[in-house]
Amino acid sequence: MRALLLLVLLGGTLSLAEPLPARDTADVGPRGSWSVGVFNPLRIAVHDRVELQTHPLLFFVAPHVDARVALVRSPLRLTGEAGLSVPTFALRLAKGFFFPSWDTSQNDIGWMLVPRAGLLLSGDVLAHDVWTLRAEASFRVPLGPNSAEPLNSFLTPLDLLLAAPLTGFRSRVGGAYDHAFNERLRLRGELNLYVTGPQGNLEVSGVDVGPLAPLSPLIVTAHAGLDIALFQHSRLTLGVLWANADQGATKVVTGSDGFSERVRVRGNNFLPTLDFIWAGF
Repeated sequence: MRALLLLVLLGGTLSLAEPLPARDTADVGPRGSWSVGVFNPLRIAVHDRVELQTHPLLFFVAPHVDARVALVRSPLRLTGEAGLSVPTFALRLAKGFFFPSWDTSQNDIGWMLVPRAGLLLSGDVLAHDVWTLRAEASFRVPLGPNSAEPLNSFLTPLDLLLAAPLTGFRSRVGGAYDHAFNERLRLRGELNLYVTGPQGNLEVSGVDVGPLAPLSPLIVTAHAGLDIALFQHSRLTLGVLWANADQGATKVVTGSDGFSERVRVRGNNFLPTLDFIWAGF
């Protein structure tokens, strides 16, 4: 905690010529530029119009790579994204945690490819504010027998992360606005709508009630985060993530006629977010 406070104080004394650039936009950095966070992906510009990105902590257990290609430049920026991942090994390592009963069964996560494609459109507002619209989709390509099934955990962001390999599909449309307060502080707000593959059916007292009560594949998330410049090209990010999803919950509601009935309710998750991102040129 003291180290975090010291970093924030150092950031308060930092003098920058320009505000920190907005994150997660359609902008592609100049050749040779890079950035990486503890949780944010490693992103390297191999060309003035092409970036490659991957998560270093996950690459060796779930090989993956994404390419970002600038299709249209200023004033509006349009960037296409395409990627491919092989999540099987990582899922098998964690199956005893995600699916404890599988330790004594023949069920297993099959080998698969998960292609991903997307588009980002960004534009400027005022001097340093940036808006971004995003659309993307991922889907599962099985390479053999597969017992994958929806996770349906109590943590919606985890369900979203694993939606494509476990449900077969995940799509997203969303928008974000990034506002620069000054040279050291940026505030980013983001809203997304996700659609996944089938999430399975509602369970009541551990009993699957069948296809008459499927779980909704629609998930809504919102994120608000503050970026604090600590050094010339590095920042601390602090925020909160809200996720709303059908987690199979129900409650008893009493109507004006005095009769009670059990109705479906959607669940909400609120999670803090924290990262430190380095960047260079």
